[in-house]
Formats: sequence, C-alpha cells, structure tokens
Amino acid sequence: MGVDQVVMLGRMMMQEVMILVGPILIVAITVSLAVNVVQVLTSLQDTTVSTVSRLLATGSALFLMMPWMWRHLVQYTLNVFSDFHGYLQ
Repeated sequence: MGVDQVVMLGRMMMQEVMILVGPILIVAITVSLAVNVVQVLTSLQDTTVSTVSRLLATGSALFLMMPWMWRHLVQYTLNVFSDFHGYLQ
C-alpha cells in the first residue's frame, strides 16, 4: 500500500467523521448558545441548567439521527471493503 492510498483512506475517514458528527455538534452548539443567552438575560448562573439541557438535546439528536448515521456508516464500510483488493497491491 502506497503513501497516496494511505492518505486517501485517512482523508475519506476524516470526511466521514465530519459528516456523521457535524449535525450533533451543531445541535449542541445551538442549545448551548441559546441557554447561555437566557442565563445572561435572567442572571441565572447555574451550571446544571446548561449541562442538563445540552445533554438532553444531544441525546435526543443522537436518538433521532441514529438510523441515518448507521446507514451512512454501513455504506461507507461496504464501499471501503468492496474495493479492498486495490489497496493490497
């Protein structure tokens, strides 16, 4: 396996990670920003409010997006393994 193939596999893997994790990060950042704005406006500086709301939002986003994430990951894995003989040369 040449250096070009290793770099290509690494790039494909990092691209797949960003596609799968991106929506979850967007949900977490959006909820954190909204909770922080509400905390600043109400002068409520409790860390539990921000932590619990972020965990609930991220957990529910993971729960709702898990079928899509599994399909996408299975498709990526099948694509990598179906053309594996090209990497062995």
